[in-house]
Amino acid sequence: MYSSAEDRIEKLVINVPVVTPETTCDKVYRLFQQDEDLLAIAVLSDGKPVGIAHRVDLILSLADKFGNALYAHKPVETLMNKEPLIVDASNSVDFLSNLLAYDATNALLKGFIICRGDEYLGMGTAISLLQTNIERSRKKNEELQQAKNVAIQANKSKSVFLANMNHELRTPLNAIIGFTDMMQQEAYGAIPQEEYREYIDIVNSSGHHLLSVINMILDMSKIEAGKMEPKNQEVDVYDLIQLVRRMMTSTAEKKNITIKAECADDVPDILGDMTLLRQVILNLVSNAIKFSHDNSEVNMSVKINEQGQMVIQVIDQGVGISDKDRENVLKPFFQVDGELSRAQEGTGLGLSIVKAYLDIHGATFDLNGELGVGTTATITMPASRIVEDDYDLAVKKQQAS
Repeated sequence: MYSSAEDRIEKLVINVPVVTPETTCDKVYRLFQQDEDLLAIAVLSDGKPVGIAHRVDLILSLADKFGNALYAHKPVETLMNKEPLIVDASNSVDFLSNLLAYDATNALLKGFIICRGDEYLGMGTAISLLQTNIERSRKKNEELQQAKNVAIQANKSKSVFLANMNHELRTPLNAIIGFTDMMQQEAYGAIPQEEYREYIDIVNSSGHHLLSVINMILDMSKIEAGKMEPKNQEVDVYDLIQLVRRMMTSTAEKKNITIKAECADDVPDILGDMTLLRQVILNLVSNAIKFSHDNSEVNMSVKINEQGQMVIQVIDQGVGISDKDRENVLKPFFQVDGELSRAQEGTGLGLSIVKAYLDIHGATFDLNGELGVGTTATITMPASRIVEDDYDLAVKKQQAS
């Protein structure tokens, strides 16, 4: 297990006196007396570590009643730890910390020997490990603070960019859309060439498409920043469903797709942002048409479930969706990889903006489908958003049925 130079055990090396196994205990004792901070001494034989003489153990042995007479002139190998922990300098400090915590706890008190292969480098102790970990934590905190500063600056740059995009792109786009609208209406005279009329229509629709993309990106930015709050208007769900059906009929007819709406005219109103909810339904129906086969159906339905929640569904008979793509399609800019999806225009923002708009309403959004069969998009609005009088009426009707 190798690591970067900054995190290697080599950083823990402490230069301590080195003795041989034949060195007398009395001489080792004097070395400890000369340096009160010295905790342990390495014992080497032919340059290779064979043990550790620990300060406390040696002094206690010599201080015993007959200790000095027994051990003072004996070789240190008599009192040394003959099975010290030996670690390779190339391993990481984290590796050593885990080793000391679980497998070699005694080495925290006694110290450990650090080698590079067979080469003795020095000793390490719990104190040197603690000092190194403190230094690493300090550096890590500095790096995190720098990363935080970079993120804050990047967020500021993003805000400036979006503000500029709002002005620099929307202004000319509105001009393009406005002038092409006038040309389509032939406000200053008829357009003689049919080709020009077609080009104007393309420019106008492209301008509207780009403006909608810009609006979605700006909305996503506001939502991420927590700066978008939905308006609490009373939304007539029946009118909303019928409006979307009318708006999308001409698009559906190009593929000979029928849009059906199963929604009672006395369905309860809900509290929410009419503009955002209309965009949600429009995006879902637009997606359903885009990925549906010709000569098929798209169905919209509204009902109150047993929990008193409003459930709105958009069901198509299109290409469907695989399990692996179900979560990904809700991420911004993700586009399903498939023959039909590649043939369709799109930014990958449609469903992510749907989920974002519904999240701020406290609603849930689910996608279910089967490849080649179709997709069901389900919105569940909380009971708290149903207008109170309408909610009571809806509950009574449900109980009666």
